[in-house]
Amino acid sequence: MKTCPRCNRTYPDSENFCEADSSALISSPAFTQQASSRIECPVCGGKAEPGEVICNFCGARLEPNQPSQPATPASSQSQTTAQTAKSAASPYPRLGGAVTQVRAPTTQIASGSEPESGRSILGTAGYVVAAIIALAAGAWFAIHLSSGKPSEETAAVSSPAGASSPVAGMGEPVVVLANAMPVQVSGPASTAPERSSDAIRKAFDDNRGSIADAYSLALASDPKVADGMMVRLKIRGDGSVDSGAVRISTAADPSLDAKITGAMIGWKLPATSAGEVDVDYPIILAHDNSEESRIESDLQAKLAALSPTETPEYASAPEPEASPLAAPSVEAAIAPTPEAVPSPAPAPEVVTKPRHHPRKETAALPPPPAASLFQQVQDRLKSNPKLRRVKAYTTGGVVTLFGKVFDDSDKSLAIESVRSIPGVTSVVDTMTTDEAEWGEQQTRIAQQLANSGLDKVTVKVIGHDAFLNGEVKTPLEKDRAVTVAEGAAPVTVRENLIRVIPGGMFGF
Repeated sequence: MKTCPRCNRTYPDSENFCEADSSALISSPAFTQQASSRIECPVCGGKAEPGEVICNFCGARLEPNQPSQPATPASSQSQTTAQTAKSAASPYPRLGGAVTQVRAPTTQIASGSEPESGRSILGTAGYVVAAIIALAAGAWFAIHLSSGKPSEETAAVSSPAGASSPVAGMGEPVVVLANAMPVQVSGPASTAPERSSDAIRKAFDDNRGSIADAYSLALASDPKVADGMMVRLKIRGDGSVDSGAVRISTAADPSLDAKITGAMIGWKLPATSAGEVDVDYPIILAHDNSEESRIESDLQAKLAALSPTETPEYASAPEPEASPLAAPSVEAAIAPTPEAVPSPAPAPEVVTKPRHHPRKETAALPPPPAASLFQQVQDRLKSNPKLRRVKAYTTGGVVTLFGKVFDDSDKSLAIESVRSIPGVTSVVDTMTTDEAEWGEQQTRIAQQLANSGLDKVTVKVIGHDAFLNGEVKTPLEKDRAVTVAEGAAPVTVRENLIRVIPGGMFGF
């Protein structure tokens, strides 16, 4: 009989291999000898065949059994010592041996794990340090981004009404008094506390906003306009401004002179019983702080060359006549007085003695003084209702027109009306039209609507009213068009005729 060395199945002598595990069959005597020479795994205790070097159960390396030595009672202690030394030298101790045989490998394994534990701790510490550095870098980057300047797109969206500023991206206009030139006060009330230099400067500081608004309007038309001017105000005793004039300026822009003087005429100062004064304000208008010193230097140079008797460049009212006698108005000169033209008396039927009825001699009235050219221009403009908003000032025979009319046709009417006055040599036109201003606002609103994605919405501006039309996809866009239009210009949407036409499945 033959036996399988693995599963212990028995087979006839004619069979050579096991049907279960295909192992070579051996005869019974050989099996007994082979079983006694099996190799035991030092790790798991599994049995292995002679000649195998790897355990089939745990994969540990196997060592062949050493031939057992005959044990004698006299040499039992030396045999134990030899087995202990052999076990210490072998890397895989046998199970079931002495305690000293097992502890030696255990101690060796524990000592070998110390470097691995140190490397694990160092690796963990490295990961922690790297994480801390990454967090610090992320925090620094977030702070850097938050402290930076916002982009232009963000600034535009956050301030829809930013179009009302005179120049995009530019700060507040510079409106200050010159540093090197003092404010001069002259007249009967120049010594009054209410008209002291400090009080006059305080009036400028309190009313600076009106000048800044007028200058902002000029910047809206010309972003590079800048000027230095010496403005003279005549202030009454009640604190109101009687008249204003620009004595000299560094920029030949009559419309800017008119705006600034018109803003200052509306000032109100504390009243005084001392009378009126003339105040000269050296004003610097600049759109950039770097231009302030240059403009002041130019103004100081022109003022040094100014003659005291030179005609102002601009005056809001006619200057007083050189004659000490005040010139009466045209109506007063034409209207007869009772003393000048007595009522007619009935003539006597018979005059026997003329000396008894002397004829009252009347002195010949002097011819009424001719109205100044400025007054004639003002009367001509006031006579036409279409030109009631047009103002003018004269320099010799040159008449400069400023103000506002409805359209270009009214502008031509004003020019022709003034040009036909005797003594007018030329007419300078600085007038603006309502239609042009409405067109600018309409263009600005349309551009803002297009930038907001509402390119199919149209707008019409008439005065301070806006009328919207066109198409949008949602009611929300229709409401947003109103907000965009009123934020782009100083208008109010009176009619919103925008049609809501929903898009397709994907909003197209």
